[in-house]
Amino acid sequence: MNKKFIKVLCSVTFSCMICTSYLAIVSAAPINNSKFKSNEINTSVDGSNKSERIPSTNSEPLGLNKKNTNSSKYSFSDLNNLSNKEILDLTSKIKWSDISDLFQYNNDSYTFYSNRERMEALINGLYEKASTYTSTDDKGIDTLVEILRSGFYLGYYNDSLKYLNDRSFQDKCIPAMLAIENNKNFKLGEKGQDTVINALGKLIGNASCNSEVVNKTVPIIEQYYREMNTYPKDKLKGDAVYNFMKEISYDISEYSYNNNILDGKNTPWTGKIDSFINAISKFAKISDVTENNDWIINNGIYYTSKLSMYHSNPSIPHSIIDNCLKLLPAYSEQFYIAVERIKDDFNGKDSKGNIININKLIENGKNHYLPKTYTFDNGKMIIKTGDKVDESKVQKLYWASKEVKSQFHRVIGNDVPLETGNADDVLTMVIYNNPKEYKLNRVLYGFSVENGGIYIENIGTFFTYERTPEESIYSLEELFRHEFTHYLQGRYLVPGLFGQGDFYKGNSGRITWFEEGSAEFFAGATRTSILPRKSIVRELSQNPKERFSTDKILHSKYDDGWDFYKYGYAFSDYMYNNNKKLFNDLVSTIKNNNVKGYENLIENASKNSNLNKNYQDHMQKLVDNYDNYTIPLVSDDYMKKYNNRSLNEIKSDIESTMNLTNSQITKETSQYFDTYTLKANYTLDLNKGEINNWINMNNKVNESLEKLNKLEWGGYKTVTAYFSNPKVNSYNQVEYNVVFHGLLAHNKNFNEAPTIKLDFPKEGNANEKINFSSEGSSDDGKIVSYTWDFGDNETSFEKNPTHVYKTPGAYTVKLIITDDKGIKSEKSASINIKKILTGNTVSEKESNDDYITANPVYSKDLVSGSISSSEDRDIFYFNVTKPSDITINVEKINKDKSEFTWLLFSEEDKINYITYPNKRLENLFYSTVKIDKPGKYYLAIYNVNGNKSDYRFNIEGAISTSPEDNINIDKDESSIYEKEDNNSFDKANKVCKNQSVIATLDIDDSRDTYYFDALTAGDIEVTMENTDNNSNEFNWLAYNSDNTKNYIGYPTKRECNKIIGKFKVDKPGRYYIITYKISSNKINYKLNIKGNIETALVNNEIHEKENNDSFETANKIMLNNTVLGNLNCKDVRDIYSFDIKETKDLDINLNNLNNLGLAWNLYKESDLNNYIAYGLVSGNTIKGKYTAKPGKYYLYVYTYSGDNGDYSLTIK
Repeated sequence: MNKKFIKVLCSVTFSCMICTSYLAIVSAAPINNSKFKSNEINTSVDGSNKSERIPSTNSEPLGLNKKNTNSSKYSFSDLNNLSNKEILDLTSKIKWSDISDLFQYNNDSYTFYSNRERMEALINGLYEKASTYTSTDDKGIDTLVEILRSGFYLGYYNDSLKYLNDRSFQDKCIPAMLAIENNKNFKLGEKGQDTVINALGKLIGNASCNSEVVNKTVPIIEQYYREMNTYPKDKLKGDAVYNFMKEISYDISEYSYNNNILDGKNTPWTGKIDSFINAISKFAKISDVTENNDWIINNGIYYTSKLSMYHSNPSIPHSIIDNCLKLLPAYSEQFYIAVERIKDDFNGKDSKGNIININKLIENGKNHYLPKTYTFDNGKMIIKTGDKVDESKVQKLYWASKEVKSQFHRVIGNDVPLETGNADDVLTMVIYNNPKEYKLNRVLYGFSVENGGIYIENIGTFFTYERTPEESIYSLEELFRHEFTHYLQGRYLVPGLFGQGDFYKGNSGRITWFEEGSAEFFAGATRTSILPRKSIVRELSQNPKERFSTDKILHSKYDDGWDFYKYGYAFSDYMYNNNKKLFNDLVSTIKNNNVKGYENLIENASKNSNLNKNYQDHMQKLVDNYDNYTIPLVSDDYMKKYNNRSLNEIKSDIESTMNLTNSQITKETSQYFDTYTLKANYTLDLNKGEINNWINMNNKVNESLEKLNKLEWGGYKTVTAYFSNPKVNSYNQVEYNVVFHGLLAHNKNFNEAPTIKLDFPKEGNANEKINFSSEGSSDDGKIVSYTWDFGDNETSFEKNPTHVYKTPGAYTVKLIITDDKGIKSEKSASINIKKILTGNTVSEKESNDDYITANPVYSKDLVSGSISSSEDRDIFYFNVTKPSDITINVEKINKDKSEFTWLLFSEEDKINYITYPNKRLENLFYSTVKIDKPGKYYLAIYNVNGNKSDYRFNIEGAISTSPEDNINIDKDESSIYEKEDNNSFDKANKVCKNQSVIATLDIDDSRDTYYFDALTAGDIEVTMENTDNNSNEFNWLAYNSDNTKNYIGYPTKRECNKIIGKFKVDKPGRYYIITYKISSNKINYKLNIKGNIETALVNNEIHEKENNDSFETANKIMLNNTVLGNLNCKDVRDIYSFDIKETKDLDINLNNLNNLGLAWNLYKESDLNNYIAYGLVSGNTIKGKYTAKPGKYYLYVYTYSGDNGDYSLTIK
């Protein structure tokens, strides 16, 4: 395999930092998908690599160390202490992501996987689980498979575990694979099934397979082919099919490679997997390409071609690929995947042996996707673009290169190419219209497209694409600046080709951090300096503990992830501003090919604690000043026409600003303008040392540029300049080469871009009209369109629009003006939208520190409150009346250092918060969350640092407007909420008379089950209502508990978004309703059952009845009811009794309403002398849990303080 030395701009999900690396590194990134990754197409459901599964973490709420998770974490150290059976049991209880060091080689993982007996036991355990998984329960197969895959992965890369890389050992998994395939649930359907099928595919890729395993996957592939339009965006099902194609092909190819079989003959699969290849080929025959099926067509073409040599008649799959050129849309991605496969797999011939002119097809594609060519600097820079890339933007890229070049040469001190005659003597840029068209670059030019851009040093060409803000947080110019820096590094700084020079030998990542970090840094170049880039400073962690240390950044490599880009940037910025000597020393060792000297610098810097402190301080300064930064881009001065000025006049003007000698000026021609380059010498009178000399020279050059700016001719605002190649003469003076470059004159091809004038206030208020104006904008022709983007997904095409922002925040307003020749100008500015909280003034009422004493909040209330230094929280509640977006706005009133935060909980779950203030605007902390279930919700405001905090807040959305609304919510429909898991008859939820169930069906929850108890024979009416009022399809069926195989009722009519049906029950007893969805989308619904069925017990608050001071006179209470009681100096105890009919987990909460000294003990009737449980104090609540078996119990409540006060009691 010929190794290609390239640099890759990888914008993961189009939103990470600008990043570049080796194709080899990206392709072999330590993401645990297979033994190694080949350069195959990556075209799964959503275009990302489906096998690369990286656990993510949610941000914690401001000021609280509270995690919204109850999952445990395990390491191999923990697993080593478990028996094989315990490990197998554990896999059914945890997710693979709960194992922290999976796929990582360390002492503990070595101990775990070096135990061959254990691995065989796990494989046997997989075999046992394979026959027991169900449609809804994968029995831990997914987790167990990941543990096995981790072992095979580590065995591939580590000789100490090489037995795991032995195919004969991997074959031990085949019986388990077949057992999975022989399970009756082996089909695409519910989550349990799809998860197991996914796991099987991945296991094949890390272990092995035979023809029987392969052929038994065919029903899955054919099912997906038949049904894929039913679930076009079902990622889990798409992944399952993709993994079968990819991993089976991988295993077969690996076997062939290891056994030196190049023609596909005489393998265990040859002629035995025709049905598998034929099933895949069906996708290659689809000619109607859509955004939902393009990925599967791509894979169908790719793997049909790759596997054709193993077919009993290879010409059959070969002819299918031939036919793709006839059936598929010309110039489509699929068309060119077929072209590529014919070229690579069939030697450029069709199935009949005819030669296909591949080169012509590829050239046609290049001309189609890249019809425009622009030349600059006498042909030394060539830019090829799609037809939708603005030519004004292309011109700006040229000028951006000059700004970056000028600052780069200043810093490295060299402008002489390290080698001559290389391909980068001419720099070529290829820019596609969009990310979709960029995918064709893999076929048209032969380079990876799983990136945001790629620079190929050995051909001097940079490939990328135009992008929208939705596709990348970085503009095309920012990306270009980064990549252009890599071009400069390869040409003027780092000896040898990328990946081949001495600095890459023995340690390919030796200077990775420097190359990428400084490329991010130089992307901020201007005519006179290098500025902090707001777009990358915002990526630095707000938490200093999460930032890189000096030691970590100086040893970062591509396989460490992408974070080192931003911290490498920060270190480069630190050196430039605060440690120029270190920057200069690093540059010198690299430029002089002094690998040992460089390594010594890195080693010393890594150990320098003072250096690390300064680096950390600098990063904090960057973060603190974020609001003051911009994103450096070229100015509109480059796009203006200026009066002609002769070369001699320009030469004279430049010489007048600086005492230059030996000046020579030359002219360069570009497509839209001519430029000039003036080269001269300058001598510093006194040598004050490298760093002081550099600072002095930098200032003098900038002073020269400033003097030129003040001259009458506007063209001087395009001048860039640098100094390089310092030499000390015999008089101890320092001689420099100085180079000036700028615009000479535009030619007839140039169309001056429109000049934009933006006028709108810098601040405004939400929900108020704001005027925006473009008056004063001009063009040398005619302005034909105005396009405003207000930054909140709203646009306008008016010249002077008005706009209303609905939510507060900082927005970037952008105006694009287009003239009659198609030239566009773009200008942006920021506006801060504030939130003025309004409403009926209401004051907090203390004490409201717990859920029992929570204050009510209603629509249009503006609540004012205060958390004192002695309390930790205030709690409020409100009722959501219907599914809606709820916005909570909490504003800090006092301007001191007090801090607070807030969390939102539901009445059903007061442990895991729903949302927190994930947005902040000055002193306003707010968040919007979609609430699907009407009901009671709690807002808890917390004191963070112990200081008094004054606040006010309101709540927007469908919430109660008065206490009467709350009563209606409780009584009007008696809404109850579905409780998962209710996917089977034995887990059915109970529904009673006059109750409506609020519930949801989703991708992972396609069925719900309910039961009701009929009191007599008669008619039952069931209504199922789609509360989203959309076109999603659903259904219900009724069953008798005596026969759950044959339904007895179903919907017989439809009324708008309701389906209704009646059926008869022949006798009293239990009956079931199953609801399920037909479409693939999530469905919110309401279910109501009418008829003579059991009525729900009323859950009212009840008051204790005296005398209840003894076990004999105990008040009998019901579970889940709230009891209100009183104790005082004369009545020091209350006793309650309740019955348990079946074993239950009790949750006992005694809430202290008046600061009583309260406690409780639990007794069982069989032993009233010894209590079996007691409560522990938690705030104002005395709480405890107990698992109660059937029988009668007594709860003994007492006061030990003798005070008079009230309490509430709930046993759930």
